Amino acid sequence: MAIGYLTIQARTAQDALPVSGAQIRVFDSQGNSLYVLMTDENGESQTIPLETVDKSFSQNPYYSGIPYTSYNVLAKAAGFNSLYISDIPIFEGETAILPINLIPMLESQRSPLQAEISVGKPAVAMDTMRHQEGTVAEPYILRQVVIPNPITVHLGPPGSSASNVQVSFPDYVKNVASSEIYPTWPEAALRANIYAIITFALNRVYTEW
Repeated sequence: MAIGYLTIQARTAQDALPVSGAQIRVFDSQGNSLYVLMTDENGESQTIPLETVDKSFSQNPYYSGIPYTSYNVLAKAAGFNSLYISDIPIFEGETAILPINLIPMLESQRSPLQAEISVGKPAVAMDTMRHQEGTVAEPYILRQVVIPNPITVHLGPPGSSASNVQVSFPDYVKNVASSEIYPTWPEAALRANIYAIITFALNRVYTEW
């Protein structure tokens, strides 16, 4: 069985402050508890090894299965609401860094609440290709190419009532790349996809879609 790695970073105040002493439980997909960890003064857990699938499957275009193994994490800390994150993909030879943002309990709360987040499959692992829906406005061409920082991301189809969020441009590229492709692909393939992500985003900004 191949081995991948996982480390957890617990933060609060919109990632501004580390949460030390947070209890981190790691489960397999069957709900079996594998590790109980504690975050250090930097809000980080130790890096743990986890069994996964051989990375050669992720590089085989004819392989129809899932070329990684998913795990779940439950984070608890005194004075904070709990957070359960499921379907965390672990790839052979790669260290997955899981950022966790813990929300402080309200003074009126008697006990912590538990929020749940599912990481989900990368786009390349989905049975159907994602496509854009909704009405697209006519572009307006800017005078020069600009790199937005932060970049505004609409969390839904164009014209929908979904929320807009702002993230730094490097974080946007990292988030899209991790949601689209496998980290076990050859470096040339990773670079090509990341360049495509950057080019597409800057084109959308340049033409002001």
